[in-house]
Amino acid sequence: MKVTYPVILEKTEDVHDYLVTVPDLNNALTEGDGLANALYMAQDLISLICVENQDEGKPLPSPTPLDDIPVKPGETKTLVAADLDAYRKMLDEMAVKKTLTIPSWLNEAAKAAHINFSATLAEALKEKLGVCRPKKRQSIMTEE
Repeated sequence: MKVTYPVILEKTEDVHDYLVTVPDLNNALTEGDGLANALYMAQDLISLICVENQDEGKPLPSPTPLDDIPVKPGETKTLVAADLDAYRKMLDEMAVKKTLTIPSWLNEAAKAAHINFSATLAEALKEKLGVCRPKKRQSIMTEE
């Protein structure tokens, strides 16, 4: 699912060059160093909020027409699109830290053999569950 929401960009004199507001998402705020980064951060924020709303069973707000968004002097408005399905895929590929317990002798033997515990556990779980995922996905979100 793809969504597009209007955002308001405000140039600041702070460390971050732009403050970004998403009016339709409870005036959610983010900021970015430079215009490209500010737009990337807006896309990320829109994606995150919309995915959370979907997960909680909340409807996504309808976007306000860009012409209906008021701006103050020094502010600019534009539209930012987000691909929620691609964002979910990106989140699915994130590593999750797990704590586990193994016998001490097995730990020592694995360390002596320079075994990568995370990779070995992931391989064993895939085999045990009979699942396979592509090794690498291309993310639509790339920071410039």
